[in-house]
Amino acid sequence: MAATRMRPVLFAAAALLVAALLAAAFSARAAEARYVSGEAVVAEAQTWLGVPYVYGGASRAGVDCSGLTMKVYEAFGVRLPHNAAAQFGYGVPSGGKAGDLVFQDFGYGGITHVGIAVGDGRQINAPYPGTVVRYDPVYPEYTVGYRSIF
Repeated sequence: MAATRMRPVLFAAAALLVAALLAAAFSARAAEARYVSGEAVVAEAQTWLGVPYVYGGASRAGVDCSGLTMKVYEAFGVRLPHNAAAQFGYGVPSGGKAGDLVFQDFGYGGITHVGIAVGDGRQINAPYPGTVVRYDPVYPEYTVGYRSIF
Protein backbone atom coordinates (compact mmCIF):
# COMPACT_ATOMS: atom_id res chain seq x y z
CA MET A 1 0.00 0.00 0.00
CA ALA A 2 2.81 2.46 0.86
CA ALA A 3 4.56 1.73 -2.44
CA THR A 4 1.35 2.56 -4.34
CA ARG A 5 1.09 5.93 -2.58
CA MET A 6 4.74 6.67 -3.39
CA ARG A 7 4.30 6.26 -7.14
CA PRO A 8 2.70 9.69 -7.72
CA VAL A 9 5.41 11.31 -5.61
CA LEU A 10 8.17 9.51 -7.52
CA PHE A 11 6.53 10.38 -10.84
CA ALA A 12 6.31 14.06 -9.87
CA ALA A 13 9.94 14.06 -8.72
CA ALA A 14 11.06 12.43 -11.98
CA ALA A 15 9.07 14.96 -14.01
CA LEU A 16 10.68 17.85 -12.10
CA LEU A 17 14.13 16.37 -12.66
CA VAL A 18 13.52 16.02 -16.40
CA ALA A 19 12.18 19.59 -16.58
CA ALA A 20 15.23 20.88 -14.71
CA LEU A 21 17.62 19.01 -17.01
CA LEU A 22 15.87 20.33 -20.12
CA ALA A 23 15.91 23.87 -18.77
CA ALA A 24 19.63 23.59 -18.03
CA ALA A 25 20.33 22.25 -21.53
CA PHE A 26 18.41 25.07 -23.19
CA SER A 27 20.04 27.69 -20.94
CA ALA A 28 23.49 26.35 -21.78
CA ARG A 29 22.68 26.44 -25.50
CA ALA A 30 21.36 30.02 -25.24
CA ALA A 31 24.44 31.13 -23.29
CA GLU A 32 26.68 29.47 -25.87
CA ALA A 33 24.87 31.28 -28.70
CA ARG A 34 25.52 34.67 -27.09
CA TYR A 35 29.28 34.27 -27.54
CA VAL A 36 29.43 33.43 -31.25
CA SER A 37 31.65 35.79 -33.20
CA GLY A 38 30.66 37.45 -36.44
CA GLU A 39 33.65 35.80 -38.05
CA ALA A 40 32.28 32.38 -37.06
CA VAL A 41 28.95 33.26 -38.69
CA VAL A 42 30.75 34.35 -41.87
CA ALA A 43 32.83 31.15 -41.84
CA GLU A 44 29.65 29.07 -41.64
CA ALA A 45 28.08 31.12 -44.46
CA GLN A 46 31.18 30.49 -46.58
CA THR A 47 30.49 26.75 -46.41
CA TRP A 48 27.29 27.48 -48.37
CA LEU A 49 29.06 29.25 -51.25
CA GLY A 50 28.10 27.64 -54.56
CA VAL A 51 24.80 26.15 -53.36
CA PRO A 52 22.13 26.85 -56.00
CA TYR A 53 19.33 29.33 -55.44
CA VAL A 54 16.00 27.52 -55.04
CA TYR A 55 12.93 29.52 -54.08
CA GLY A 56 11.69 28.19 -50.74
CA GLY A 57 14.84 26.08 -50.36
CA ALA A 58 16.54 25.46 -47.04
CA SER A 59 19.10 22.73 -47.63
CA ARG A 60 22.47 22.13 -49.28
CA ALA A 61 20.52 21.11 -52.40
CA GLY A 62 19.25 24.69 -52.72
CA VAL A 63 18.38 27.77 -50.68
CA ASP A 64 16.72 31.12 -51.08
CA CYS A 65 17.94 34.20 -49.22
CA SER A 66 16.08 33.64 -45.96
CA GLY A 67 16.66 29.89 -46.14
CA LEU A 68 20.40 30.59 -46.23
CA THR A 69 20.37 32.90 -43.22
CA MET A 70 18.03 30.54 -41.37
CA LYS A 71 20.37 27.57 -41.90
CA VAL A 72 23.56 29.51 -41.11
CA TYR A 73 22.21 30.75 -37.79
CA GLU A 74 20.66 27.36 -37.05
CA ALA A 75 24.24 26.01 -36.92
CA PHE A 76 24.65 28.18 -33.80
CA GLY A 77 21.39 27.20 -32.14
CA VAL A 78 19.37 30.20 -33.35
CA ARG A 79 15.98 29.60 -34.96
CA LEU A 80 14.98 32.19 -37.51
CA PRO A 81 11.80 32.13 -39.61
CA HIS A 82 12.06 31.34 -43.33
CA ASN A 83 11.04 34.87 -44.36
CA ALA A 84 13.30 37.90 -44.85
CA ALA A 85 10.81 40.45 -43.50
CA ALA A 86 10.09 38.31 -40.44
CA GLN A 87 13.82 37.92 -39.74
CA PHE A 88 14.06 41.72 -39.47
CA GLY A 89 12.24 41.40 -36.14
CA TYR A 90 15.10 39.40 -34.60
CA GLY A 91 18.23 40.72 -32.94
CA VAL A 92 19.04 44.39 -32.48
CA PRO A 93 19.82 47.19 -34.95
CA SER A 94 23.50 47.28 -35.86
CA GLY A 95 26.00 48.90 -38.16
CA GLY A 96 26.77 46.03 -40.48
CA LYS A 97 29.68 44.24 -38.88
CA ALA A 98 30.70 40.74 -39.96
CA GLY A 99 27.97 38.20 -39.26
CA ASP A 100 25.11 40.70 -39.07
CA LEU A 101 22.01 40.21 -41.16
CA VAL A 102 21.65 42.83 -43.91
CA PHE A 103 18.13 43.59 -45.15
CA GLN A 104 17.30 45.10 -48.51
CA ASP A 105 14.35 46.34 -50.54
CA PHE A 106 14.98 46.19 -54.27
CA GLY A 107 12.01 48.39 -55.11
CA TYR A 108 9.09 46.20 -54.14
CA GLY A 109 8.05 48.20 -51.07
CA GLY A 110 9.32 46.36 -48.02
CA ILE A 111 12.06 43.97 -47.04
CA THR A 112 12.49 41.54 -49.89
CA HIS A 113 16.02 40.26 -49.36
CA VAL A 114 18.39 39.25 -46.58
CA GLY A 115 22.08 38.37 -46.60
CA ILE A 116 24.95 38.00 -44.15
CA ALA A 117 27.32 40.96 -43.90
CA VAL A 118 30.97 40.09 -44.35
CA GLY A 119 32.06 43.42 -42.88
CA ASP A 120 33.87 44.87 -45.88
CA GLY A 121 30.91 46.23 -47.84
CA ARG A 122 30.02 42.77 -49.11
CA GLN A 123 27.51 40.13 -48.16
CA ILE A 124 27.10 36.41 -48.65
CA ASN A 125 23.65 35.80 -50.05
CA ALA A 126 21.43 33.71 -52.29
CA PRO A 127 20.40 36.46 -54.70
CA TYR A 128 17.82 35.15 -57.21
CA PRO A 129 16.90 32.19 -59.45
CA GLY A 130 19.67 31.03 -61.76
CA THR A 131 22.44 32.00 -59.33
CA VAL A 132 24.26 30.36 -56.44
CA VAL A 133 25.14 31.48 -52.92
CA ARG A 134 27.88 34.02 -53.48
CA TYR A 135 29.50 37.27 -52.42
CA ASP A 136 27.75 40.44 -53.58
CA PRO A 137 28.15 44.11 -52.69
CA VAL A 138 25.84 45.61 -50.10
CA TYR A 139 24.07 48.34 -52.06
CA PRO A 140 23.45 51.25 -49.66
CA GLU A 141 20.61 52.62 -51.78
CA TYR A 142 18.65 49.37 -51.29
CA THR A 143 19.65 48.64 -47.70
CA VAL A 144 16.87 48.90 -45.13
CA GLY A 145 19.06 48.03 -42.16
CA TYR A 146 21.26 45.58 -40.32
CA ARG A 147 20.43 43.37 -37.36
CA SER A 148 22.90 41.73 -34.98
CA ILE A 149 21.72 38.40 -33.60
CA PHE A 150 24.61 37.89 -31.15
